[in-house]
Amino acid sequence: MKNKNLLIFLVLSMGLMGIYYALAPKPAPPQVPAPQVQVAEQAALPVPAGIPVGLPASSDPGAQFTFENSDLKLTWRKQDGSLLQAIWKQDGTTFFPEERRDKTGRLEAPAFIGIGGTLDSRFEGDPEIQRGEAGDTISFHNASGERLSYRLPLKGHVLDVDWSSPRGGKVYLIRALSEIPKVRDPRTGEEVELNPLHSLDRVFTLDEKRIDSVAWMKTLQDHWYSKRKALPPASRRVGMDAGVEKGGNQRTHYFTAIWESGQTAIRDTEHFPGYQLAPDASGHAQARLYLGPKHKPELEAFGKPYTQVMDFGFFGLVAKAMFWILLNIQTLVPNWGWAIVVFSVLLRLALWPLNNKTTVQLMRMKDLEPHQKALQAKYEKFGNDMQKKAEMQKELMAFYKKNGHNPMGGCLPMLLQMPVFFALWSMLSAVFELRHAHWIFWIKDLSQAEIIFRVPGFGLPIGALAILLGVSMIAQQMMTPATGDPAQRKMMMFLMPAMMTFFFANTPAGLCLYYLVFNLIGMGQTWWVMRNYKPQPVVI
Repeated sequence: MKNKNLLIFLVLSMGLMGIYYALAPKPAPPQVPAPQVQVAEQAALPVPAGIPVGLPASSDPGAQFTFENSDLKLTWRKQDGSLLQAIWKQDGTTFFPEERRDKTGRLEAPAFIGIGGTLDSRFEGDPEIQRGEAGDTISFHNASGERLSYRLPLKGHVLDVDWSSPRGGKVYLIRALSEIPKVRDPRTGEEVELNPLHSLDRVFTLDEKRIDSVAWMKTLQDHWYSKRKALPPASRRVGMDAGVEKGGNQRTHYFTAIWESGQTAIRDTEHFPGYQLAPDASGHAQARLYLGPKHKPELEAFGKPYTQVMDFGFFGLVAKAMFWILLNIQTLVPNWGWAIVVFSVLLRLALWPLNNKTTVQLMRMKDLEPHQKALQAKYEKFGNDMQKKAEMQKELMAFYKKNGHNPMGGCLPMLLQMPVFFALWSMLSAVFELRHAHWIFWIKDLSQAEIIFRVPGFGLPIGALAILLGVSMIAQQMMTPATGDPAQRKMMMFLMPAMMTFFFANTPAGLCLYYLVFNLIGMGQTWWVMRNYKPQPVVI
């Protein structure tokens, strides 16, 4: 029965893992950073065929302007005032994807089209810079009296944006492409699709107590497994996930770009899928722009509804509760790795009675196994007679009941651990506090997979924690009371640890650490229960 419980747990776990991987963002290829320009013009880049730019012709449509404060380095396109890039200066993280080319120089993916800016207005010359005690204002303008201003504080990552247009022109808050663009490969002459939104995930709108979101790529075309998705309903709060991680293993977006305006944005489906802001009757519009981390204190300071952008996954309530506990532990144990160790110990202690019951059930099952086998042998002569099999099962369950044994009792602790396991996985991959969190030695980021080497031919990363976890699972099964078919036991003893080792090799190091500590304490608990177990008489 032990092996049956393990098999059930394995099947359920693999099923949930498969669902998680199917829904999780896919890794993105490594980024090739483009050179930044400090208050200078840059040669115009060729626009790939099929990309609708929607901008008036200009002598230099690629000209850019860069400005920075203590926290952000920002780059705009001069022609329309679009914000092309924001760089988090603490560690150099870029908010938006940049142009990517292969080794031959062929364009593979265009740079992100930018946020903010105008669609049908063109600015002239360099923007004006007005210095102030609290910050600086960068203003794009033209002869028609239109002006787009960004007020950047000396320190911080919340910008005030003003738009003035006597003719009532609109500005874009968030925009992407209406279709997947194509370019002609000069080597083969064939049209090749580009990925215009590489390393991007969700665009969303927010109300007071609700977030509506959709992945950008799902808005571009139909697939055999799903239809093209519509943009979320318009709101006065619109935004997108941001933050392009270095190393090409993008699974989580730890930053966000959020617009908050005094009026409901206009959802555009004609030019670029996205959201526009129209000026009022006087020709003016104002908004605030948050360019920062998905960090609860800072999001709450911007506005309480914005904490909803922190995505804790399917088991969100459990994940939030676990993070609250972990956060309180971390105030006493400053290192996040050791905080996870303490958390694992506390959780194992909370589940101690249930795990005790599981081990006792396995010990009791070992006592009952000879009588169970004798009963099964009694019915072997009937072969596959379903009526006799039902009689045998009825007699077997009556035998278990006489002896106070529940054959499914050992499954409950395993099932209770699964929501905790997946909630912890989501939590470790969602909270900004654990990003780049160091534990000990070479483990410098608990939110990413620990990699010591890669399996040749597969590229699968393997780390010390994953290997130790697999060894601990084998040791735990070796010391657990053995029941059932010996050949099946031997297979399960090595098959499940091997599968779980390869699975954990690509999960956050913090998750491996949690499960390793959890297993080690479980081994000690199993030893203690077995040492103090007193067999009870078997009732025939």
